[in-house]
Amino acid sequence: MFLLFILVSLISFIGSLHPGTVSLAVVQTTLSQGRRAGLWLALGGSLPELFWSSVAAGGLMLLPMQLAWTSWLAYAPIPVLLGMGIVAFRQKAVVFTTPLVTNGQAAGGGALFPFWKGVVLGGSNPQLLPFWSAVWLYLSGSVLVPVGQSGSLWVFAMGTAAGAFGLLGLVAWLANRKRQQILRYLSGHWLNRLTGVLFLGMALWQLIRVI
Repeated sequence: MFLLFILVSLISFIGSLHPGTVSLAVVQTTLSQGRRAGLWLALGGSLPELFWSSVAAGGLMLLPMQLAWTSWLAYAPIPVLLGMGIVAFRQKAVVFTTPLVTNGQAAGGGALFPFWKGVVLGGSNPQLLPFWSAVWLYLSGSVLVPVGQSGSLWVFAMGTAAGAFGLLGLVAWLANRKRQQILRYLSGHWLNRLTGVLFLGMALWQLIRVI
């Protein structure tokens, strides 16, 4: 179970590397309102991972896996991961226009608005359900990960949220400490390409496994 949590957290962390709506909102909120607001948004943005990963894994666990046609499910992660990799490669660099606040300065406002903003942005991500469905199927074929054991769904879901919050929290910390550097890195293409290579590599490995 611990290995399942670590693997899913790592996949969630790396899968969140490319600048998406939540990570960009974390950077912009941290730069304009301070680190605390950015962390609240990061927390809110990571919670929808719990819901969508539970729906994905729970739905797949309800399928009668003894039927012959379900053997084709092993191929399902391949187009999803390929699509995610291609999208990451094609994503344009980001240009920030948000005014910065100086270190130690924060705009007024409580924690609830950034938190719920993160929940809305994270919950409206259309990629979460197919992505975590693909990851669950991907891990189901591994003897190293006991996805069939009782409680594995909840460990899986907690891992998705932990990895996402780890990445988003790190983004908020870096945006607060290394303002100009984080803007320069996020405005480049290397994060998109790194994420694209990860997804394409996972798709290739799954294809090798099922052939």
